[in-house]
Amino acid sequence: MISKLSEGDAELIRYYLIFTGCGLAMIMKKNRITFILLIFLSIIFKYNFGGFVSSFFFNTMITLLFVSTGYTVYVYIRFKFVQDIEKRIIVKGESVRLIIKLCNEDFLIFPYVFVSFFGSHSLFNADSYSQSLTITPFSKKEFAFDMVCKYRGQYEIGISDIYIEDFLGLIRLKYKIPETKKIIVYPKIEYLDSFDIFTNSCADSQTFSQGMLEDINNIKDLRNYTYGDSLRKIHWKQTAKNGSLMIKNYQSTTDVNVNILLDLRRNRYSDEINTIIEDKLIEAVIAVVHYYLYKNISVSYMCFDERMDIIKASNQAEFDYIYKTLSSISFRQQVSLADIVKLHYENRSSSEDMIIFTGILDIELYNEIYNAQISNHTICLVYISPKLVTDEKDNIVDDILDNLPEIGVKAYTINPNDNLKTVLGG
Repeated sequence: MISKLSEGDAELIRYYLIFTGCGLAMIMKKNRITFILLIFLSIIFKYNFGGFVSSFFFNTMITLLFVSTGYTVYVYIRFKFVQDIEKRIIVKGESVRLIIKLCNEDFLIFPYVFVSFFGSHSLFNADSYSQSLTITPFSKKEFAFDMVCKYRGQYEIGISDIYIEDFLGLIRLKYKIPETKKIIVYPKIEYLDSFDIFTNSCADSQTFSQGMLEDINNIKDLRNYTYGDSLRKIHWKQTAKNGSLMIKNYQSTTDVNVNILLDLRRNRYSDEINTIIEDKLIEAVIAVVHYYLYKNISVSYMCFDERMDIIKASNQAEFDYIYKTLSSISFRQQVSLADIVKLHYENRSSSEDMIIFTGILDIELYNEIYNAQISNHTICLVYISPKLVTDEKDNIVDDILDNLPEIGVKAYTINPNDNLKTVLGG
């Protein structure tokens, strides 16, 4: 979110809003009861005793009611506000300024204007998060917020509610917000130097180059050595015969296709912790997708967002679509990731590689990863660990991570504060 609140601050604000709302409701209810009793007493006084005093008392109460109500309606009609934001789309880590102006262009005072702001902004403390304002004639109240955007996603910012209250505390009119301000925060792109997971399936008979699988048992032709060529591709016999380094060009067998599976299940933690985990998960997926597309390796990105979505991309130009999709995707998957993995490996070629991104590890998922691995798929698991933000130890998850290398699965464990280039391929 934008400048994420600490858990303690969030709780303070939550309690402040609850108690403030309840307190205002109780005060308004008390005012109404008191006013009704006064009118009732004035009626009794008028019809039992008569005279100027009783009539004046009754007429004053009725006049106050109409004047207070009419004045509130007038303020409601004349009240104006402006919300201005520099830009609507930014990248994680960038800052943006939000300016809010509440205006009174009349010669009358606007006595009771109650303003609430959206909760995705940590600069709103318990005093300024919700405010009761008095705006003097021909003046304005201005709020300026410099927000640092720490997590990807789409957020509502600015004013959430405006209430106009009468000076007797009897009625409150809710001002209609014509447009809710929203901001889209794109994830940061980490540029990996290496992330090749083809070693398991291609170690002996195949090699990987420029998005193609090459069969090292079938030499297509020879050429002179150029700077950057792998020493493993040198043909030593021809090199000795010709007196110069000769490089083997292998016969291409098939295009490489990397299948990326993203787990969109919601974790069992608080919204704040889930936001941190999900943000890191999306950032890791984007880093890997960018890496392969930059090397012209085809990518099939799969996730279950109400239905199974498969997005295919084969070059860097198609990266932006996946990037924008992942920027605002929601974690609401109800289908087990184990079922998706099973469906994938049972219906795909065994030569295809599979990279699984998840923040939830369980025995069911481990079993399907094992089944996919013994079906000759190359499996890589990228796990976002919540351990550092929850202070919880999960022995089952630890056992799974220890066992994955034993069954030939490459596993990366990433903590929310880890540098992706360091962990995945710096």
